[in-house]
Amino acid sequence: MSRVALIVCGLALLAAVIVPLQSFYDREYDDSMQDAADRLSFIIDEFWASEADAMTVRGWEVLPSPDCFIEIEGHSLTIFSKNKTYRAAVMNDMDTVVIGSRDEVTIRKPLSEVEEADADENEM
Repeated sequence: MSRVALIVCGLALLAAVIVPLQSFYDREYDDSMQDAADRLSFIIDEFWASEADAMTVRGWEVLPSPDCFIEIEGHSLTIFSKNKTYRAAVMNDMDTVVIGSRDEVTIRKPLSEVEEADADENEM
């Protein structure tokens, strides 16, 4: 009988420790995913502020795990992971772009009217 009581007390003690520990890990995971969304939106904003014309984003380099994907639409960047989403704002309005963990996507700045006219003249 004392062994059964000891096992029951041990399981109760183990359960009391596991529940708070799991919620700590869940919070840490959520924080790291939100940080990833914020960092990626910062990188995209820096690209738009730069003089570069195009930027290539490789999903395997920016996503924290293979089961995630990114969707950029308008001023919103969203990382989808399992059943959760993590959002960040993007400064420039963008067309819809979806980037999976195995994708390589090139984001290009639209040509201004002056650049389009220059490009047309250079083709002639």
